[in-house]
Amino acid sequence: ICLMGTTLREETVKKIDAALPRLSTTSMSPKQDPPKCQFTTNPPHWNITMSNQHADLISQSYMLLAIIEALEGEDWKMKAAHGISHSSHQWHSVDAGMSTTRLFFHRK
Repeated sequence: ICLMGTTLREETVKKIDAALPRLSTTSMSPKQDPPKCQFTTNPPHWNITMSNQHADLISQSYMLLAIIEALEGEDWKMKAAHGISHSSHQWHSVDAGMSTTRLFFHRK
């Protein structure tokens, strides 16, 4: 999961860190540290990698809702959304069977 653009408040990042791992369909191993958002400078964005975690469609919806609620708590407003499923029938690629959802936010 990648959050592009302007730096977010630490409180918002912590909300996302706390919410996303518990919303995946796969339970976390108690021996594993939960995934955390990491900031990358070029281009500036926050990234959280949830290795070995699966999210069915309902879990994905809950994750998107958690991200929306966290950003709206920071006065961001969702302007648009775009989703696509990567069909395994059209071509054979690494991301076949996966989906991509883009949420676009703005702040006044």
